[in-house]
Amino acid sequence: MQLTKHTDYAFRVLLYLAGMQEERTTIQGITDAFGVSKAHLMKVVNKLTTKGWIKSTRGKNGGICLGVEADEICLKEVVVYMEKTLDPINCDTPICPINGVCRLKPILFQAQAEYLNHLASYTLADLLDQKTIIRLRC
Repeated sequence: MQLTKHTDYAFRVLLYLAGMQEERTTIQGITDAFGVSKAHLMKVVNKLTTKGWIKSTRGKNGGICLGVEADEICLKEVVVYMEKTLDPINCDTPICPINGVCRLKPILFQAQAEYLNHLASYTLADLLDQKTIIRLRC
């Protein structure tokens, strides 16, 4: 399973915010750090803010920061929330002639369930070690 850029950027934003020293940062700061599209990042930050994982403050001294502790953000929840679909296979478009009897679909869904269960055992805090924090601050 490959994550979309939307989810990839969500993890980058969350990691950056969890590892920063400042109280707040800007979307531009994250854009500069990762070299990604500001327009795309704004959509991601908006979605993360709606979920409550990011707190956004407007104004002169505004910016963004984590809205909850890093150990409260489960990796599985981020993937499920950010991805439009998690279906590992689409048997309906175009309709597959062996749909309903194919043995591939249940195998792929079982693999996906195991993947998500594995992610469920980790939080954002588990991704932060000293090397990662140092690299994020450079």
